[in-house]
Amino acid sequence: MAKKHPMPIRGMTSDGQAVTISEVELGSLTQLAGWDNFGKLAGGVLRKQSLSLPQDCRSSFRRGLTTIWRIAPDRVLVRSDTSMSFEAAEPLAVLELSHSRVCVRLVGPGAASLLSRVIAIDLSEVGFPVGTFAQTAIHHVGVLVDRFGGDEFDVLIPTTFAVSLSGFLAEHLHRAW
Repeated sequence: MAKKHPMPIRGMTSDGQAVTISEVELGSLTQLAGWDNFGKLAGGVLRKQSLSLPQDCRSSFRRGLTTIWRIAPDRVLVRSDTSMSFEAAEPLAVLELSHSRVCVRLVGPGAASLLSRVIAIDLSEVGFPVGTFAQTAIHHVGVLVDRFGGDEFDVLIPTTFAVSLSGFLAEHLHRAW
């Protein structure tokens, strides 16, 4: 059984770099999906909200507290602080996912180092610059990792795995403070 660690979790990586792990408010998470002409249709729907469709499945689009990730050629996730209206999205499928994910934030000079211990991605600032995201797995659980600052990462985790994966990350830290 996974051990529940009280948040925030503060510690040091094995190479002595500080990291804080905390759960942050996810806000609203909505998926837009489509088929034919997805780019044109989704781009039009997003423009009505003063947003843009990312051109690839690695770069995010940000405006204020809103982030858009293109998670597949015909699918995007929209994260915002408040619920957004996508009524005019026909024929796109709109799916509310806010309760299906938890957002865990890693902050500190050791954040990339800690994540590099549990995912097989180059998280250096050159290989994974600010504004980059990846869909990967931590301990066999699919997650989305988003670098939104130099030493700041958000990890979107399925709600049912939030306790176990937060604990898994915490076990990789030395609790020095």
